[in-house]
Amino acid sequence: MVGREMTGDYYRSDFGTPVSDEVVLKVEDVTTGEGMLANFSMELHKGEILGIGGLSHCGMHELGKACFGETVVLRGTVTHTASGKQITNALGAMKLGLGYVSKDRDKEALVLTESIADNIISAGFDKLTKGIFLLPSDTKKYVMKQKNDLSIKCASVKQDVQYLSGGNKQKVVFGKWMGRECDILILDCPTRGVDIGVKAAMYALINEMRKAGKSIIMISEEMAELIGMCDRLIILKDGQQSGEFMRSQDLNENDIIEVMI
Repeated sequence: MVGREMTGDYYRSDFGTPVSDEVVLKVEDVTTGEGMLANFSMELHKGEILGIGGLSHCGMHELGKACFGETVVLRGTVTHTASGKQITNALGAMKLGLGYVSKDRDKEALVLTESIADNIISAGFDKLTKGIFLLPSDTKKYVMKQKNDLSIKCASVKQDVQYLSGGNKQKVVFGKWMGRECDILILDCPTRGVDIGVKAAMYALINEMRKAGKSIIMISEEMAELIGMCDRLIILKDGQQSGEFMRSQDLNENDIIEVMI
């Protein structure tokens, strides 16, 4: 399918790996403006991949936006525990070390008519500016590191993003947040619309981030992905938690479906 042999582990191969007790993000009794989340609470731990799943319109995508301050929260709070600050908008979330990969890549995560370089830089201006200046040498180094680290295939970083494949577009989205060295990443359908080779690369990257102590919320409509990658899995139904599972070799899709429908 991808023109080359797939080697190594596709998903994670470890089981029973302990997760830190340290809570990095706390969601308490959140009800969203869209009415999709109702008094929802959860905690994200340091170095944890926390999976969020469910059927369409269960509230999982709204949860990702609420955690990043991208949607209206009518009641409840999202708190960055290290600072004690509440997250109410995306700029505040970014300053606290959060990054967000949207499900709708083309409409919400990228400016298709802008270059690869400009898209990667867009989330990192505060990291690159010195006073009021943005030095070309610094921006080039910043962009090229993401291009090389993520193996973005392109004719030039000056190329418009709209001409890239789905997989390379997604790598550009990841590059925005990898450049910022975010400690908490919210990934909404991170492998949507990419081929199996890019999926494997994304899973490897996510696992490396976990090993480096990054904390990840992985929202996905693919049960195999959630079972294969997450330390803990929360299932939503009608905006509330309907089930929770710990990482296990024995966990299967039937267990999840029972609490999903």
